Amino acid sequence: MDDGELQVARTYYLLRALALQDNGVEVRDSNIPGGGKGLFATKFYPRGSTVCVYSGEVLANEAAWKIKDKAYLMKLGDGVYVDALNCPDVLARYINDCRGHRGGFNVHFQKRPKDGEADVIAMRDIHPGQELYVNYGRLYWLAYNMMHPSNPVR
Repeated sequence: MDDGELQVARTYYLLRALALQDNGVEVRDSNIPGGGKGLFATKFYPRGSTVCVYSGEVLANEAAWKIKDKAYLMKLGDGVYVDALNCPDVLARYINDCRGHRGGFNVHFQKRPKDGEADVIAMRDIHPGQELYVNYGRLYWLAYNMMHPSNPVR
């Protein structure tokens, strides 16, 4: 990605973030003990609807692998990643994985590599006040447990 394309992507990201500021979700303390912040619905979302968008800095393979903190890095497709680490206004970055906790997953990511983002889609009806949970995937937890051997997540 050259400088011009990067600038276009950043401008698009900022405009998209502004457009989604009041989209029916809010960040609060997670219901998961020790889970930090979580994302909660403030309005009803029917199954199949788009709740919000996961966006950020769009990266190619080489740049993505060089990132030290990959906590907010998502592979969108072949050679395309998005990193929301330095994008606190991307509310989807606050969605937790409820692995090992009650409730179950209620959203999933519909990845759009050509757009450099992923839609957050309701897997079932979501009511105001419910925390959003997504499955981070097996590879995320394998990497997490390798980085945190004294406090693994099972």
